[in-house]
Amino acid sequence: QGHFQKVVLSRTDETLLPAFDLYEAFLKLAKAYPNAFVSAFFIPEQGAIWLCATPEVLVQQNAEGIFKTVSLAGTQTALDPQGNPISPQQASWTQKEIEEQAFVSRYIIECFKRIRLREYVENGPKTVLAGNLMHLKSEFLVDTKTLGVAHLATNMLEMLHPTSAVCGTPKVEAMAWIAQAEKHDREMYAGFLGPIGFEQSVNIFVNLRTVKIKNQQATFYAGCGITEDSIPEKEWEETSMKCRTLKGILMYS
Repeated sequence: QGHFQKVVLSRTDETLLPAFDLYEAFLKLAKAYPNAFVSAFFIPEQGAIWLCATPEVLVQQNAEGIFKTVSLAGTQTALDPQGNPISPQQASWTQKEIEEQAFVSRYIIECFKRIRLREYVENGPKTVLAGNLMHLKSEFLVDTKTLGVAHLATNMLEMLHPTSAVCGTPKVEAMAWIAQAEKHDREMYAGFLGPIGFEQSVNIFVNLRTVKIKNQQATFYAGCGITEDSIPEKEWEETSMKCRTLKGILMYS
């Protein structure tokens, strides 16, 4: 109806776990997602363990002062109907998925413009693997030392979160609508996490492909970007695909 260009809705999927070994699950998750940030953490106030295997960088900055952020959106299975792996070169993207990823890229560029940053390198979009899924990804790189923008990671973190990959466009209107439309609390899902200061670098990721485990109950979280070209049944299937790898690992750990 013209209120949004894109809005990202999420849902939960709850499952009772059999005997669960956190260490084994963590190792299996790291193997299934070799190119993701894999983490396990405990929240005492919740009495809950969270497992995460997220492919999405929010902000990074290394010891040499090179800043990076990414736009990651668009989802399709990395398996053919027979269950065999599909190479990224074989991926075929629809206009809806291309536009969905472009919304995220445009928002990053808008943030650069807000702080009058004009010198950056954009690579992509290209197809990347994340477990049993493929996504469209663009990278944005900035040499902070050459440009004299030492606090770029902090400034961009404040402006980017929550990105249109987990919220929508325009951001404020999308956040307000999500708050009244979703029936669950996102809690740690779609927040950010990662090591700061390790090897003089900052590595913050969006908490996606995540599950909360409490009293042998696993709560999986998954979302999808809704645009005017969305087909509801396909969006639902996308959330199911995003839960599938985590489910398979936890149910047999």
